[in-house]
Amino acid sequence: MTTAPYSIRREGAVRDFAIARFAAALGSSLVPTAMAFGILDELGASASSLGLVAAAGSACLAVGLLPGGVLADRVSRRRVMMGAELLASITSVAGGALFATGHATIALLAILSALNGLATAIFSPAVTGFVPEIARAEVLQQVNADLRMAMNLARILGTALAGALVATWSAGGALTVAAVAAMVAALLIARIPTQNRGADAVSTNVLRDFARGWQEFRSRRWIVVVVTLAAVSNLGIGAMLGVLGPLQSNEVFSGAASWAVITSALAAGTLGGAAVARRVRTRRPLALAVVLLAMFSLPIAAMSVPLQLALVAALAAVAGVALDLFTVLWDTTLQREVPSDVLSRVSAFDWLGTFALAPFAIAGAGPLADAIGPGPTLAGAALLAALPLAALLEPDVRRVRGS
Repeated sequence: MTTAPYSIRREGAVRDFAIARFAAALGSSLVPTAMAFGILDELGASASSLGLVAAAGSACLAVGLLPGGVLADRVSRRRVMMGAELLASITSVAGGALFATGHATIALLAILSALNGLATAIFSPAVTGFVPEIARAEVLQQVNADLRMAMNLARILGTALAGALVATWSAGGALTVAAVAAMVAALLIARIPTQNRGADAVSTNVLRDFARGWQEFRSRRWIVVVVTLAAVSNLGIGAMLGVLGPLQSNEVFSGAASWAVITSALAAGTLGGAAVARRVRTRRPLALAVVLLAMFSLPIAAMSVPLQLALVAALAAVAGVALDLFTVLWDTTLQREVPSDVLSRVSAFDWLGTFALAPFAIAGAGPLADAIGPGPTLAGAALLAALPLAALLEPDVRRVRGS
């Protein structure tokens, strides 16, 4: 019997999940801008206060990932994601109400930010494990690419919408819209049927489940190597995106307008990367993936020189394509190589590597740039971003084969 070619229009569960991911990403992309301008403009608070609120979210995100992975492997991943989106909706509507009624304080907003970070921590490992439950194994890469396309488009639209809502309405209004988007995502997830999940091999002991997840993670050298090098690479990428890029734009280009050109090119590149990922076929997906991730060093190095703005923007677009193609290849490889019953736990360690070092990058980049200048600091960040190339020295990375 011939299997029908993949089309998202014919795959109802995948289509509904892509719409849900669009809604979720749209809502989450509104929150940082709404919070930032609400704290700075409506409360008249300092940048340090904004940093405190953001840090509360980042800390709970990092702390909650591993328990989130255990939870997603123990119970229905669909219900886990629904609960996470409901929590995100509640935190956003509460933040909107606090701003609207004049009762917002830094302490209360920090608590809401922490809960929102926890929602992301619960949601993220569940997603990786959920996709194989709704998609045929032979089309996982195309499905992951379509989901990335939906998320990237939502983030681009959400960033623009956030500014418009804050400017024409209020920070509280933008948070209310974010709450509605998260609720829509939860309702869409609730209607998705799952069909591919086998019996779960979890115990009644949470610590034993966690230990098994750690064992499964470290038993695969290719995962340990890529996650470790990617985490260090994220130091350079996070420093560039969070601090050094805007700083260098002020130093050598025309400030915020130039930085907007670079970040817009990066965002456009991610859309292109998701489109390319639907068609790429490779016998060694991990070897290609680590090369693609290392390509993010190109725009960082170009800014360190600095090269002309047009060339930096072009390299940022290339980096966007490479980053999204890396993500699709990496997610698909995890989903094909790691058993379903431990997939979310293994994914949680991956997500932890993605997020854990980002606060250190942002905190350390500014003082280092003050001491030696943004150019040399960007050069160091570019070297860190290129480190995933070292993964090619690991035989297991070269050995993993595609479908």
